[in-house]
Amino acid sequence: MILHAWWAHTLNDAHPAVPADEVLAVCTEAAGTLTPWLSVWEQQSHPTATEHLAESLDGWEYDLLMDVLPWRTDRDEEDAEETRVELTTWTISHAPARLRAQHAPEGLLHAVRLLGLTGPDRWHDPHWPVPAPLGPAAE
Repeated sequence: MILHAWWAHTLNDAHPAVPADEVLAVCTEAAGTLTPWLSVWEQQSHPTATEHLAESLDGWEYDLLMDVLPWRTDRDEEDAEETRVELTTWTISHAPARLRAQHAPEGLLHAVRLLGLTGPDRWHDPHWPVPAPLGPAAE
């Protein structure tokens, strides 16, 4: 119950004591699931919650583009991967419209778009922020 109150308060506070991305990680790890926290974020569509989304994605961008969960976890590799996929899928579905409405930077919008691409389509996109991986898969 306290985690739910902390999460809701964080999304409504323009300057929370702990950044939203860190609160989300703590809540997810403590509860063992990401789903309820993303559901609350989805329902909280006001500008403050969207600003927290933009700030979080700005910090997560590189990890998510490299298909890595953007926070440390003690869960097994399979659970961590499921959480990363859920976060990425939710981001692709819910972030673009909210970020555009809040006039987020173009670079962040491109990063979210890139999350919907895989393999060479992602790596060879003109907005890919890092060099394409080496090896046969990149050819």
